[in-house]
Amino acid sequence: AATAMMWGCDAVKAQTLEPEFEGEVVGVFPDGSSKKLEKHNVRMRTGAGVYIAGFAASKSKTKVLVEGGSASVRFDAAQPIALIVRAKDNKADPMSIVRVFRMKSTKKNRSAVISAVGSFSVNSNTMDYLRFSAEKYGESSYYLTLDESPVGEYGITVSNPNNIDEKMVIVSTFGIDGNTTEK
Repeated sequence: AATAMMWGCDAVKAQTLEPEFEGEVVGVFPDGSSKKLEKHNVRMRTGAGVYIAGFAASKSKTKVLVEGGSASVRFDAAQPIALIVRAKDNKADPMSIVRVFRMKSTKKNRSAVISAVGSFSVNSNTMDYLRFSAEKYGESSYYLTLDESPVGEYGITVSNPNNIDEKMVIVSTFGIDGNTTEK
């Protein structure tokens, strides 16, 4: 009975990595430690069109903006990168509700273009998504393993397919560092 209780404790301990709230993300490091990713309410910014050689080539870009130039949670590109993402439940295909995307970074903020609309009604999504493998984890989460880990700043969004009002966009952020050699 004591052995069964010890095994049970280990199972409970392993499940404590599951984030508490829907939309939260925890980074899992190769040594088994974990850290909750920072969550940000993002600002949306839409830019105006431009004129080229006397023609109105109207192109409007909509970006998501996150304050701060870099994320506090950092991974090493040489190590496997795993994330635990809490969703409403883990019944949906994670590829349909979880997005891991690259962000452009400056000293003040990080951003990603979510749409670009041209004067000839050309819509494009230029976001650079990272591919991942996923499996169910705990009661309502997914355990994601990134298929690639290029150096940069990244954001994660988790949508709720049952939520009609997706006006509030929450982005969890992390960074991937490469060799620390100075340029």
